[in-house]
Amino acid sequence: MPYGRLPNLSLLELVLVGFVLVMLPLGLLVYQASNTYRELSAQAGLSAQEAVAFTRRAQTLSSLALEMERTSRQHKVMQTPALLDLIKNQQESFVRLLEQEFILFPPLAAKKELKALLMWMNTLPADKIDPLEQLSALTSQMEIQTREAVDQHLGEFEQEVKQLQQQLAWQLLLLAALSLILILFFTWRLLRPIGYLERRIASLASLRSPSDFKQLKHGPSELIKLDQRLNWLEKQLHEIESQKQQFLRHISHELKTPLASIREAADLLSEQLLGELNPKQQEVAQLLEQNSRALQKLIEQLLSYNQLQQNKAQTSTAMQLDPLLDEILATYQLQFQQQLQQIERHNTQIQLHADPQLLGKVLDNLISNALHYGDPHQPLILRAGKSEESQWIEVENSGPEIPESEQQHLFEPFYQGSLRRKGSIKGSGIGLSIAADCMKILKGELRLMYSRHRRTCFRLQWPRPNETFSPE
Repeated sequence: MPYGRLPNLSLLELVLVGFVLVMLPLGLLVYQASNTYRELSAQAGLSAQEAVAFTRRAQTLSSLALEMERTSRQHKVMQTPALLDLIKNQQESFVRLLEQEFILFPPLAAKKELKALLMWMNTLPADKIDPLEQLSALTSQMEIQTREAVDQHLGEFEQEVKQLQQQLAWQLLLLAALSLILILFFTWRLLRPIGYLERRIASLASLRSPSDFKQLKHGPSELIKLDQRLNWLEKQLHEIESQKQQFLRHISHELKTPLASIREAADLLSEQLLGELNPKQQEVAQLLEQNSRALQKLIEQLLSYNQLQQNKAQTSTAMQLDPLLDEILATYQLQFQQQLQQIERHNTQIQLHADPQLLGKVLDNLISNALHYGDPHQPLILRAGKSEESQWIEVENSGPEIPESEQQHLFEPFYQGSLRRKGSIKGSGIGLSIAADCMKILKGELRLMYSRHRRTCFRLQWPRPNETFSPE
C-alpha cells in the first residue's frame, strides 16, 4: 500500500471503523468531563469540610479567650487553686487549637501575634487580666480574618469552576468539530464511489466510451468489485452495439443489392419493354412494383434508425414548410388517390427553422402512419404554427383510438401495438421511434394527443433559434 493511501475496506469494516473513530472524541470528552466532575466533587467536599473546621476553630478560640478572661477575673476575686488550674487547662486548649494546621487555608497574620502573646503570657502570673483582654481582641481579629479567608477561598473555587466549564465547552466544540469532520470524511468515502457508480450505470444507457471513466481504485471493496463487473458489462454492451451496427450495415447492403434487381425487373415489366402484357399480368407487375417500393422504404427506415443512433449533429436553417410537404406527399399521391382520401392544410405556408432532412423524416413517418392506420373516409389534416419560443406541426387523422396501455410504448423501437396496419406489407415498428429520435436531435419532442373530436393527433414541437424548449 503506497504511503498515505487508505486501505480499501469492506462496507461493514468502513462503517465500524467510522463509527469507532466518530465516537472516540465524544468518548474522550465524556471521560474527561467525568474525571473533572470527580475532582471538583472531591475538592468541593474537602473545601466545605475545612471551611467548617477553620471557621469553628476561630469561634472556639474566641470562646476560650473570653472564658480565660472570665476565669481570671474570678480567680482574682476568689483566689482558689481550682480556678488557677482551670486557667492553665484553658490556655493549653487554646494553644492546641491554635497549632491546628489546614490543607487549603494558610496561617493567618493574627496567628503569629497570638503565639507571641502566649509566649509572653507564660512569663506572667496566670491571673494577670491585661494580657487576656489583649488575647480576646486578637482572637476576634483572627475570627474576622478567618471569614475573609473562607470567602476568598470560595471565590477562587468558583472562578476555578468557571474556568473548567469554559475549558470543557471549548473541548466540546473542538471534539464535536473533529467528530463532524470524521463523519463528513467517511460519508464522502462511502458516497463518492456510489456517485461514481451511478454515473457509470447512467452512461451504460448512452453507451459512452469506456475511456471516459477511470477505474475505481479507492473505496469499499464491494463497490470496487461492482465497478469491475460494470466494466465487464460495459465492454459486453459495446461489443453487442458494434455487432448490431455491423449487422444493420451488412443486412441493409445485402438487401439493397437484390432489391435493385427486383425494382429494375419490375420496371421493365411495367413498361412492357419485354413484350406486351395482358391485364392480369399488368396487375401482377404493378403489385410487384408497389411491394418492392415498400420494401425499399423499410430498408431506408432501418438505415435511418442506424444513423440516428449515432446522434449526428443537426444543421438548422430557415425553410418553407409547403415545399417540403409537397415533396413528401408526392410519394404517397397514388395511395391517397386510391383511397379517395382528402388532405387539408392549415397555415402550412409558414417559414420554420429546422434541419430539413430530420424534419422530413418525421413528417414522412407520421404521414405514412396516418395513411396505414387512419380512416380513409376522413381527411388528413396538417397544421403548423409558431409562438415566441417554439414552433410546431400537427398531423391529425381519424382512426381507431390507441389503448392507454400501449401509448407509453408507442415511440419505442420495433414496438407494434394491437391495431392492425392496412396493406399487405407488415410494418417494421420503427417509424414512430425514428420520428421521436429526430425530434430529440432537434431538441424538441413528439407526443400523442387527441383533438376535441377524439381524432388522433401527433404534435411535433421544437424551439425557435436561440431559445430553450420546455415541454408544455
